[in-house]
Amino acid sequence: MSKKPTLNTPKVVADPIYGIIDIRPVLPMVETREFQALGDKRQLGMAYLTFPSATHTRKAHSLGAYHATRELADAWVKRGFVNEKEADALAGYALYHDIGHPAFSHVTEPLCPTPRGGKAMSVNGAWSLEIIGRSKKQIEQCGIDFKLVRDMATHKNPLYLAVSDKNLGMEKLDYLERDGLFTILSRPVGVDYLRRHIYFVDGSLAIDEKVVDNAIELQNYYLKIYKNVYLRKTSAIAQRMMQKMTHHLIAAGDVSRDELIDLTDSELTGIMRFTKDPLVQALYGLLRERDLFREAIAIRPKKFARVEMRTGKSITVFGAGETVIRKLARNASFRPENQAGIERLEQAVAAIAGLPETNVLVSPITSTERFEGKDILIYQGRGKKLASLRAQYPAHFKNIEEVAESYLAFRICTTEKYRKRLSEPKIAKKIFDLVTGT
Repeated sequence: MSKKPTLNTPKVVADPIYGIIDIRPVLPMVETREFQALGDKRQLGMAYLTFPSATHTRKAHSLGAYHATRELADAWVKRGFVNEKEADALAGYALYHDIGHPAFSHVTEPLCPTPRGGKAMSVNGAWSLEIIGRSKKQIEQCGIDFKLVRDMATHKNPLYLAVSDKNLGMEKLDYLERDGLFTILSRPVGVDYLRRHIYFVDGSLAIDEKVVDNAIELQNYYLKIYKNVYLRKTSAIAQRMMQKMTHHLIAAGDVSRDELIDLTDSELTGIMRFTKDPLVQALYGLLRERDLFREAIAIRPKKFARVEMRTGKSITVFGAGETVIRKLARNASFRPENQAGIERLEQAVAAIAGLPETNVLVSPITSTERFEGKDILIYQGRGKKLASLRAQYPAHFKNIEEVAESYLAFRICTTEKYRKRLSEPKIAKKIFDLVTGT
């Protein structure tokens, strides 16, 4: 009697970017508790308050990054850049590159502890590496070399750039497309064409010279989506409210920092809903009704101070020089991981304005490191040389820096009831002097 053939039938998920994704090759990795939890962690944190469709998850993004990396790696095998073993490991690393994210993604990340040995990495990167280490069995069940995946996660193996490069990594291209689709209903032009012309040469990523325009377009789109989505005023204020509530949950003993890293969005908001902490109760009530704090004072780069849209609202805008803006951006007391430092400033502002402490919220400047224009290497096939996009288009990179600067803002916010009081010119000037140290 002949043996019946075994059919390795596909197991597919539907994706709005790529269509059908077959996850059968990595099913043991997909079925882990940690990966499934990504399905309840919003990709864009608090952006859903501005864009109702922005409820897509880290799970959807990770599957998208996996699919895009799988296609890139298969193409690289044909071109001789990598072997089959490296290609499989690249796809596995892409699937798990974000597995260490906590609830609401980057929003609560600053409040999470960093695992031992991960001090040189981001919180997400360090915890992703930790989870990868615990998932050796599942990774190997997929026929993937565990050591290669781990070396990519630690950035020891330069192939990690295929996934995590700041310009051309498959995970970045995926989130730009995915986030754009669910927020401003647009996607960067020519991404599919660009993907097919990304190479791995001498340990670095490089693009074919024929897709230079596509790479420039992608960097411009990155700035566009930062302005319209990631740095949206409403999202920034809601993010700070969420961080403040989480900080007080930890102080009240409702959740520990070690527990925080393992919570999903629903679990964290559930704790907020039933906490006895009065400040969290009040802020969560506002958040649930989308009655967010309002901007009353804004400190912006001097040449962009008039950009702030007032439209008859009680807002006082101060223009500050480059030195002051840089000082505010780098001040350790205003960094999101230092919630106590930010709250001390809020208390001082409340005292100056004569407001209840619970009605002042400071939204500091987002780290400027994200806006530094990263160079892209160009592979010139005839001479097999690597050229610099920055060297060829210096004005493009100058424009990136200038546009990014226009987005920077240090905001003092309050509830609508006290907005007019906080924005009074004399009070606002005293607060400006306090914040800037002048």
